[in-house]
Amino acid sequence: MPVIVTSKQDTASLNIKDRLLELYNFVETGDSFEGFPIYKFDDILLITTVRDLIYADHLEERFKTDLFVFASRHKSVSGTPALLVHSPGNWVDEALFGGKPKELSVAPPSAIKEALVELAKQKKKLGLEAYDVTLEVTHHGPTSMDIPVVFVELGSSEEQWKDPVAAEAVAHACIKAARSLNKSYKIGVGFGGSHYAPQFTKVVLFSDFAVGHIVPNYVFDKIDREMIVKAVERTHGEVEYALLDWKGLKREHKDFLIPILEELGLKIERTQKIR
Repeated sequence: MPVIVTSKQDTASLNIKDRLLELYNFVETGDSFEGFPIYKFDDILLITTVRDLIYADHLEERFKTDLFVFASRHKSVSGTPALLVHSPGNWVDEALFGGKPKELSVAPPSAIKEALVELAKQKKKLGLEAYDVTLEVTHHGPTSMDIPVVFVELGSSEEQWKDPVAAEAVAHACIKAARSLNKSYKIGVGFGGSHYAPQFTKVVLFSDFAVGHIVPNYVFDKIDREMIVKAVERTHGEVEYALLDWKGLKREHKDFLIPILEELGLKIERTQKIR
């Protein structure tokens, strides 16, 4: 039973929660979590936590589920309106925004893909031309749970967090993600490129590939073989492909990476050649 998670501390999250309750036939179960009613629609639970979502590693102790979908705000310095999807994790020896150092959540490629595709669909349907639709690379917490986690986010400033139309788009995407685990795609892990992952966004939107963790170019000088292996092992499903943003990797990073991928038996594809 998938669980959509919202946070009392998150304006966008509560906005998305309101849209979910308006748009779908969620009913109270009679049970509660951290003082908030638990709702159910079909086989999907909707809960609210008092914690900020990046610190919500504790949910696994309470809920028996196959997927957590976190409905969240996204914040950026630019304030660019955006609808975003990613899984959490920390690549290096620090954890500034939740989770633990050098620890990755379990990334669900099918949920990531279904959410991103739905955001693109809703952007067009709802007239959200000002909003970018994009993947992000793996970053922040929570990281310790063994249940797959995906963040579906509304950004990137207070104005957008309060936008009911944009929140509606995210609400629909959360439902799509929650219903995704029986979907079948070519599963890959992404390597290279920048934080907002334009190459991987195109691959996920316009091909039959789904991507779990994405390792950005800016961490390659700080990671080792262990983290490459962990990116594969902590991607849900049968990972057959390594998807490389070829132009978004330095030569020395390719020289480090490719022997590991070959040792793991992964098929290497360049994102620029996927159609």
